[in-house]
Amino acid sequence: MDEEKLIKLAQKGDIDAFTTLLYSCEKRLKNTAFALCPEEDEDLLQETYLAAFKSIRRFRGNSSFYTWIYRIMLNRAYKKFKKNRYKRMLIKRIGQIIPADNVSPPDPDIKEVVRAGVLNLPLHYKEVITLYYFEEMTVEEIARYLNINTGTVKSRLFTARTLLKKLIEPKEQKRD
Repeated sequence: MDEEKLIKLAQKGDIDAFTTLLYSCEKRLKNTAFALCPEEDEDLLQETYLAAFKSIRRFRGNSSFYTWIYRIMLNRAYKKFKKNRYKRMLIKRIGQIIPADNVSPPDPDIKEVVRAGVLNLPLHYKEVITLYYFEEMTVEEIARYLNINTGTVKSRLFTARTLLKKLIEPKEQKRD
């Protein structure tokens, strides 16, 4: 059964349909929960599932189910970290889980240099980099998700890459 039909059934109270939707993105959500909050990943996952179940009727279908529930998870994680005054740790962890590139770097330290560079980016650049590279969202999906134009997404990605390059190049030259 396709996602749209499962969502409609879940919105009518069909628990099996909702469970099927959760299973379709369970692995990605577990990985994200662990990356964001390793000490409390199961709690974060359960809170996300419960919040999604309670609000499935308000799902408008402007994005995929995964994008919607991923945003719920991020909001829960932000609240959890804000409550515990660990917002900086969350930002640091987001930076740590962004892959450097699809290409294997010749030097294993390059990933750490990229991650450190991402941590120094302003939040709106860090956000598009995370969604594009870590969540593998398309430019169009990011635009819908953040409620901005695709041109703005492209511009932010370009600027973020340029800033990262400037941040990384001096560090690479020092190692040579």
